Amino acid sequence: MLKAYAIEDLKPGMIVGRDVMDPTGLPLLNAGTVLTNKIIFDLLDRPIFSIYVDDQKEVPDAIAPSHEHLLDDVYVGQYQLVYEEALSLFMRLRDTGKVDLSLVDEIIEPLTSEQMTGGIRAISQIHNMNRSGSYLVHHGIHVAILAGFLGRVLELPKAQRDDLILAGLFIDCGKVRIPDDILEKKGRLTDEEFQEIRRHPEYGYEMLKATPLGANREILLGVLQHHERCDGSGYPFGSRGDEISDFGRILAILDIYDAMAADRSYARRHSPFDIFQILMDDILAGKLDTHYGIPFIRNLCRDLNGSWVKLTTGEKGRIVYIDESRVSSLPIVQTAKNKFYDLNKEKDVHIEQILTAEEAGE
Repeated sequence: MLKAYAIEDLKPGMIVGRDVMDPTGLPLLNAGTVLTNKIIFDLLDRPIFSIYVDDQKEVPDAIAPSHEHLLDDVYVGQYQLVYEEALSLFMRLRDTGKVDLSLVDEIIEPLTSEQMTGGIRAISQIHNMNRSGSYLVHHGIHVAILAGFLGRVLELPKAQRDDLILAGLFIDCGKVRIPDDILEKKGRLTDEEFQEIRRHPEYGYEMLKATPLGANREILLGVLQHHERCDGSGYPFGSRGDEISDFGRILAILDIYDAMAADRSYARRHSPFDIFQILMDDILAGKLDTHYGIPFIRNLCRDLNGSWVKLTTGEKGRIVYIDESRVSSLPIVQTAKNKFYDLNKEKDVHIEQILTAEEAGE
């Protein structure tokens, strides 16, 4: 039975009966959230006077994973089809310099769908999908998925959102012109090898310009400028501020996010909150664009609410609350044994990774 409680009458352990929104309509708490002292104190600081509590529900001794926030087999199957088509697309571009527009149409359809670019499933996939095969293709697909996500957040017109997704897909296509022994080298790169890799945005621009996609200036500039930085510290031209296209500034953020979310031979994948901090550092330093970076972090953070994670303590838990009023806020995690960690205060405990359905259920 639902009962309205004044905020000052709430007690830890009560269960939220209805979603709680802030005055602007943004969600603060999901129904089913178990209240903690931290959550109650945050509510006291807001212009909210009461919420509904489910009096008939009791806090369980343990919580079990729900597939709502976990990677699912349907998503994996759809992703694999996109990967195989994208691999063919990239190999043809490498071998013939041509882009198969029929393959582009087949790839763009699922990548523009809500299923592949909306919410936590997309983010779980990016952090947990098996990246065997071509890292170059996986990275392009992931950036395209993030582009679809941010395009929805920014409410871009569909045609522009589709172009942003394509720019994300082809973000590193210039690397097909770089020898594999340089791209896959395990040891330290020579100065010449490093400079060759840094030319991939120009290679990608030149290759796409010679295809039917060359008529789309936004896509071309996105590929060319995704390593430029607003303070002029990027490459290949050291462009700064408004000299960088909107797509270039957007893709710079998405490229960093996926690169840090991946397991690589030289670096372990990071949790989303580790990446948010790195992005925020670059935003505050003037390297990344605030107009695109803040909405990306804020909305991605919101979609992580309810997802299952592994903590550095070895425990598994679910994110039950994130204070969306602060971009740098860390979540409260409820473990499977009903212990709560406020990661804003527990400085020695961190989220290690987002969990798949299989990992959460083990």
